[in-house]
Amino acid sequence: MRKTTPFLPAFFVFLLILACADSCLAQPSAESKKMAAEYRDKGLGAQRSGDLDTALVCYQKAVELDPSLAIAYNDIGVIYESKGWNDRAKAAYGKAVDLDPSLASAYYNLGSVYEKEGDLDQAVAYFKKRVLVGDWNDEWTSRARRELKSLGVSDPEIRQDFLDQHLTNLESTDYISGTPKGNDLDPKKRKRDARWHLIRGKQLYYMGMYPEALVELGMAEVLDPRNKEIQKILEEVHRKTLMAD
Repeated sequence: MRKTTPFLPAFFVFLLILACADSCLAQPSAESKKMAAEYRDKGLGAQRSGDLDTALVCYQKAVELDPSLAIAYNDIGVIYESKGWNDRAKAAYGKAVDLDPSLASAYYNLGSVYEKEGDLDQAVAYFKKRVLVGDWNDEWTSRARRELKSLGVSDPEIRQDFLDQHLTNLESTDYISGTPKGNDLDPKKRKRDARWHLIRGKQLYYMGMYPEALVELGMAEVLDPRNKEIQKILEEVHRKTLMAD
C-alpha cells in the first residue's frame, strides 16, 4: 500500500508559524520603538516649522514601526484636521484613544472636530471625557470646561462627574479603607486614603452637605496633615457652614 505524509500535523505547524509571526508583528522590538520615537520627534520638528507634509510622513513611519504608539496617531489626526480631512482625523484620534484610553489630548481633539461639524452631542461627550482623564486645573482641561460651558453644560455638573470618576478610580485601587487606623499605616496608603476622603468630602461639599463633608475632610487631614489642598477646602467648608448657620 502506498504511504502518504500526514497533512494535518503539517497544517498545524503552518498555523503555529503564522501565530508566531503575528505575535512578532504585534510586539515591536525595542529598536523599532526607539526608531518610532525618533521619527515622531522629527515629525514634531517639521510640524513646528510648518512643514505638515513631512510631519505626516514622519508620524506615519512612526506608527508603522510601532503600531502601539498612540500619541503618534493623535499627531496624525492633528495634521489631517489641519488639512480639513475630518473623517480621517476622527479615525486617527479614535485609534489613539483605543490604544491609550488615558490619552487626554485625543479626547479634546475629537470634541473639537465634532463641534466644528455641528455634532454637539458627540462634542460634549468627548470634552467630558477630556475633563475626566485630566487634572482639574490643567490648561487643556480648563479649555474643555470652557467648551462645555459654551455648549450649555454647567461647571458644577462636570465637577461632580470628575469627582465621581476619580473616586471610582481610587476605590478600584488596592488597600483603600473607609476609616483611618492610626500611625501604623504605610505612608503611601495613608496618602491614598487621604485622597479618597478628600474627594468624598468635596463631593459632599458641592452637594451642600457641609457637616458630612467636614467629617470626610477631617479624616483626610488626620491621614495627611500637611496637605495644603485639604486644609484649604476645610477652611472653605467651615466658612460655608458658619454662613449657613
